[in-house]
This record gives sequence, C-alpha cells and structure tokens, in this order.
Amino acid sequence: MEEMYRNPKLEPNKTNELSMMDKIDALHIKNGVSPPESKVKSVLDITVHKQPEVFSRLHDAWEALAEKSDQTVCMSPDWTRCWWEYFGRNQDRTLYLITVHDRDKLVAIFPFYQGISRIAGFTVERRLQLLGSGGSKNERFGFSNDYGISDFLDLLVDPDYNEPVAELFVSLLASEELSSHHITFHQVRDDSFIKQCIYPRLDRMENDVSLEHTDTCPYIDVRGIDSLKAFIKRSKSNARRRFRQTLRAIGPENEYVIEEAKTWEDAETMMETLIRLHQQRWNEIGFPGAFHDERFRKFFREILYVAYQNNRLWFKQARDDRGVCASRMLLLYHGRYYDYMSGFDDHRPSAKYRPGIGLLLNLVEDALAESVEFIELLRGEESYKYDFARQNLKNWKITIPASKHINIPAKLLHAFSFIYKYNNREIQLLKVQYDKGGWWSMIGGYVRFRVNSLKYKLKS
Repeated sequence: MEEMYRNPKLEPNKTNELSMMDKIDALHIKNGVSPPESKVKSVLDITVHKQPEVFSRLHDAWEALAEKSDQTVCMSPDWTRCWWEYFGRNQDRTLYLITVHDRDKLVAIFPFYQGISRIAGFTVERRLQLLGSGGSKNERFGFSNDYGISDFLDLLVDPDYNEPVAELFVSLLASEELSSHHITFHQVRDDSFIKQCIYPRLDRMENDVSLEHTDTCPYIDVRGIDSLKAFIKRSKSNARRRFRQTLRAIGPENEYVIEEAKTWEDAETMMETLIRLHQQRWNEIGFPGAFHDERFRKFFREILYVAYQNNRLWFKQARDDRGVCASRMLLLYHGRYYDYMSGFDDHRPSAKYRPGIGLLLNLVEDALAESVEFIELLRGEESYKYDFARQNLKNWKITIPASKHINIPAKLLHAFSFIYKYNNREIQLLKVQYDKGGWWSMIGGYVRFRVNSLKYKLKS
C-alpha cells in the first residue's frame, strides 16, 4: 500500500518561516485531497510505501540519492533491503518508508518501519524506527534490542533540499498521524542530516526530545598521504614500532602471508573461516559473538555477495604455517572503506606479530593506491584503532516521545521490555559458558565473566 500526501513548501534553498500550525494545516493525511493554494512555487509530494517491492523499484534512484548526499554503507539500498529481509520482517512490524519528490525528482527518503505493541488485542503503543536499527524478534514488547547491526543511520536528503525537507519532516512529526508514535533514531552520527538539520529544530520546540551519546567511532583520514611509509612516519612513536615489527613478519620467508579473495568461491571459504575465528575469540571472552544469531549469518553472507558483485568488497586473511590466523572484511562505498568484520586467533605463535594489524596496514596501502580518502573503523574505542586514527565521530540516540498524554500501559510495556532485554542477554551469556564447559562450569564461568566485566568498567 502506498499513501500520498502533499505539502506546499518553499522553493529549494530558501528558508520557510511558516508557523507550526501552518505546517500542520498544510499536511494532508487523506488520500486524494489537494492542498490549499500555496504562497510558494514548489510542492513536495510525500508517499508512504508499505510493501517491500519498493526496494527494487527505488534501487537506482536510492543509490543516486545516497551518493549525492554522501551517505554511509548502512544507508545504501542493498544494506537496507537485506536488513528488512532478515531482521525487519515481523508480524508486529510494517514497512513505513517515506519518499519525497519535487515533481519527478526524488529529493528525500525517510526509511522507517512501524512497530506496534498490543495487549489483549488493544494497541497500546505505535513506534517508528529507522530501518537498520533494532531487530528484536519480539517486537510486541518494544525495541528490546535497539542496538542493531548498523553503525550509522540517517535520513537520505538531496543537499540542495536540506532546508525545505527539514521543515517538511518537522511538520510531519507534528501531524496527527506521526505525533502518536514513539520515534527513536539510533546510531545518528555527528555529521548526519538528523543531527545537523533535524535535532536543532526539535531542540527549539517544546518537545521532550532526548539526546544520548551512545558510541565513539574512530576513522582514518589518509588525505594528503602518498605512501604507507609516510603514513607510518606520521604515527605515534609506539605505534610506529609495532607497525614495523608487523610488516617485518609478512612474507613467505617470515611469520605469515596475506591472501586475498579473488573469486566468489574464495570469499565463501574465507567467510566460514572468519566466522569461526570471530566466534572462537568472542566465546573465549564470554560473549555470544555476532554470528550466534542465524539471521546475522544470512545477512552477512548476502551483504558479502552484493559487495563482491559490485566490486565493493575488500576481504583478506593472514596465514601462518598452521593455517589462517587472522581475517578482515571491509566494504567500499562512496570512496570510504568500512571495517565491518574481523577475526583472529591469539593462541598462535604468530599472534605476537599482530597479523590483524598487518591486514589493516595492507588496507591502508590499498586505500592510498585507490585514492580512497577515509577508512571508517566503526563503533568502539579499542586501543589499536587509535594507533591508526587521529579523529573520531560520535554516535547519538535521539528519542521523540509520543503525544504528551500519559500512556500508562506503554510505560509498563517499556519497563517489561527493559527486563526482557537484560534477562535475554544474561541467558545468552550463560549459554556461552554452558557451550564452553557444560553444566558444572557454567555458573562459575558466568560469575568470573561478570566480575571481570565489572573490573574493566571500573578501570575505564
């Protein structure tokens, strides 16, 4: 189903000073109702898409808009489609993707999905969240798994239309249709359209909008660097020493060699190795690992295949005399590498030469050869990232509550969702310990893991 709205707006690149009431009056929710005579020349048409066929129909136009607005790989049409296929589909979720056109020109995509919670057949809460975030199997309890697998999320907007689209979006939020929804933006970067253009407008309004810092995301800027040698030279002294030790260990006569996925068969084989190394490493620490969820395994394989087909895949592994000791997979999108998944075996003698870092140095060398300017190291402040990166961006969570009336059932639902989320997480952690040592060592292993986690948090 697609629903059409029309909103009289200003000409692109000009500021509109309509009052909030004017904006609400300008928005027509009923199908087929023409807008009143407008004082402005341009009319932005809004369509709500609720069927997944929209992904294939919009693919090329979406890709062009993502490129023009310099979007991240997590806002690409392929990533979003795959996420909906493996994480989004649910009996309590509906696709709610909004497109904005200026005549025949696509100028914005608001990629939402709608979640509904019901108690005894009555709807107690409606929610909107960006495609790519969340994905809990139990939508009716709310977004109990709101972290998600996508590192950077946003609205896609033609930069020539930033001002009118921002005004349009705020007017949509004030409409009767959307104001009844609890809206959450996860993984919003400092430089995103939401943070730059939407949040300042919301912050000026009398809304109970909340802003929460969730992650820090280092990135490598290789602009102005002409060689790997120059990159290492500009690094911190202790990092330079580690880098040189790692590079000396690479080669057929040394500790390990680097191999590249050149065919899809290579990539599939390397994928299974990466999954094994990743899971082994995280399970030893006490975490379930990303691939404990079969949905993620399927999603990862399809994203890998799409990237390979489009020549956007960087996939290499390090092999020592006992087999593969490290693996790294990155996605290339709009001139940026995204360091999405890695795995390594720290029990090998070659581990002291840090083959995972050797792969990253090899990536820097490739990026310089291909004129790629940025390498995104994604969420997390692991110390090795700052051997490479001098800059970072912050990720934010922005929450817009539903209309101000108090919804007691929804608040109870949120409390239950919180309990459900953390209870489910602890069950997963116990399962990891059970898989490692059975019933006898499960409780002891879990307690040790939790004590070590607490010590780490207190130190940091």
